[in-house]
Amino acid sequence: MKILQLTNKVPYPPRDGGAIASLTLARELSNAGHEVIVLAMNTSKHFLESDQIPSIKISGLRVDIVPVDTRVNWLHALFNLFFSRLPYNAIRFISEDYRTNLKILLAENDFDYIILDQIYTGLYLDDIRESTTTPVVLRAHNIEHEIWARTAKSSSGLKRLYLTILANRIRRYEFSLINRYDALVPITKRDADHFMKFGNTKPCHVLPTGMDLLEMPEISHSKAISVAHLGALDWLPNQDGVRWFISQVWPIVRSALPGIEFHLAGRNAPERFAAQISAPGVVFHGEVEDAATFIKDHQIFIVPLFSGSGLRIKLLDYMSAGRATVTTTIGAEGIHLTKGREAFIADQPEDFAKQIISLVQNPELCAEIGKNAREFIRTNFDNKLLISQLIDFLRTIDHNS
Repeated sequence: MKILQLTNKVPYPPRDGGAIASLTLARELSNAGHEVIVLAMNTSKHFLESDQIPSIKISGLRVDIVPVDTRVNWLHALFNLFFSRLPYNAIRFISEDYRTNLKILLAENDFDYIILDQIYTGLYLDDIRESTTTPVVLRAHNIEHEIWARTAKSSSGLKRLYLTILANRIRRYEFSLINRYDALVPITKRDADHFMKFGNTKPCHVLPTGMDLLEMPEISHSKAISVAHLGALDWLPNQDGVRWFISQVWPIVRSALPGIEFHLAGRNAPERFAAQISAPGVVFHGEVEDAATFIKDHQIFIVPLFSGSGLRIKLLDYMSAGRATVTTTIGAEGIHLTKGREAFIADQPEDFAKQIISLVQNPELCAEIGKNAREFIRTNFDNKLLISQLIDFLRTIDHNS
């Protein structure tokens, strides 16, 4: 098959959930013997200079990159607030250069499928329909408006008001995409159920982001046990979760374990946020060059999320590496793990701290949880099996049409 995949950022380096999900999909389709062209927006937020963009040497995979200016313009944002019904998050991804490159690809190639990777690539649905009858598949990474609604709920004042308006507009935009595609591929069963409630009647197949255990070797617990978190620190849900952990959970942990350290890593941390995370025992690494090495260097990982949506790919990373993890109910959404077996789940500061303390004081438990987590990934998130199931699903779309 020949597949066109549209992404709203360059899926490299694979250091955040969205990039990992996009690159994994393209890579695994290519590894399965299909030809894949990725048309990626090189956005201001995730911009890569030409010398930073590697040649992704995977047989059958080609990545075309188009610069798109997505910088926040406060005058444009204010105008959008009062005079537009589209969310400002969406209109920043509208680009004439991207549209031109898309139309050229559609004119020069005979694709079997077009994958809209993330909802904001849905802005180009009309351009696709004008150019081709190729089946269009929406690959939904999350319920986007849910992220912003949850973030608004945890905010206050004017920020809460603006985020509520934004969440409602994103919700309206998501609803406008329903059934305009030919098939839907959400990342979790929970998200699929939400799309059904929104009115989806198109064929639907749940495709989690798969993991490759060979890339994440077993990890020794011979070193002193430490707690860590790795994630994009320009993402509001991560910022809110880390602040909550450091202010409300970490003091309880340090009181019981005075010498323990919390290692925090992630890209694009705002200066104000970097100042807020200063606390005894907290070691801030900033952006790390090699995420796998960082994960290997620490034994317990946390995913303290109270907003967000979709699948927590970093949690899957930790689990695939045999790491014991403590997360929240929202952090574990869509993964269907067994609480206390593959990971610990806690939503209150005292409970969250208690789980960390018990893991530190019981290395055997820490190792057992990590082993169970790794086996869970092996059974439920194997790349080859997941991509084989997706290909079978895609072929039914042709049959149905």
